[in-house]
Amino acid sequence: MTGFVDRLIAASEAARSLVCVGLDVNPALMPMVRQAHHERGLRDERAVVEFNRAIVDATADLVCAYKPNIAFYEALGLPGLRALEATVAYIRDVAPDCVIIVDCKRGDIGNVAAAYATAMFDVWGFDAVTVNAWGGMETVEPWLGRPDRGVFVWCRGSNPGSSDLQDLVVDGVEPVYMRLARDLSALPAQGNLGLVVGATVPEQLPAVREVCPEMPILIPGVGAQGGDLEASVRNGVDANGRLAIINSGRGIIYASSGDDFAEAARTAAGELRDGINGTLEGMGVGWG
Repeated sequence: MTGFVDRLIAASEAARSLVCVGLDVNPALMPMVRQAHHERGLRDERAVVEFNRAIVDATADLVCAYKPNIAFYEALGLPGLRALEATVAYIRDVAPDCVIIVDCKRGDIGNVAAAYATAMFDVWGFDAVTVNAWGGMETVEPWLGRPDRGVFVWCRGSNPGSSDLQDLVVDGVEPVYMRLARDLSALPAQGNLGLVVGATVPEQLPAVREVCPEMPILIPGVGAQGGDLEASVRNGVDANGRLAIINSGRGIIYASSGDDFAEAARTAAGELRDGINGTLEGMGVGWG
């Protein structure tokens, strides 16, 4: 069985890319769904699936991962969940090297966390999840029993309000996000534990990377949220220039609101990959 980190590195090497596309569906921004609403007055599950398929077809050779945020699919009810199921199946079919990360930020006491892990990994079959550790290490540990499945703990958010709690100083020594990173680094993981640290706070990445030198880091916040791409790459990758996943959602999938949305998505994903790779080359850790 291939471990999660091994698979992530293989996906990155195959596409020469650290790019992850966030598949955060919003009917108001998707031309196919707007048209379905106009013609039939309903949320067309098929239109959501076709939108995602078009995005995947346009970007599969440029990225290492896709990250659907489950909330956007739940907001569409059962049709949205069926659309997510069909989207996952399509990615498996046409982009089997890509890692699929479900952004669900689940977090609860041990037995509930174990049930969540069964749902996300065994029922849905996602390769990785995002987890909220507010309940302590017992909310993280039940996720770690599958070496081939990744667990990204929400450590430092990309949203402005995350500083309200995550930047609070603990015992007069270090902020909460750093204490969390240290505690996570001590867990008996099987090479499948990672962190979420936003691109909007790239100055905080070096300390996290120092504490967790071999963990993958999921870095959201470039694109629509205005995160610093170059600093995030320099501060977020490991010593070999890998194990960072740079996520962009709206900046790619809604690069155009017209019928050329797929072509625009490809252009945006390619530009993001080129920007990342240019920084890696400058660091001497390009793809060879």
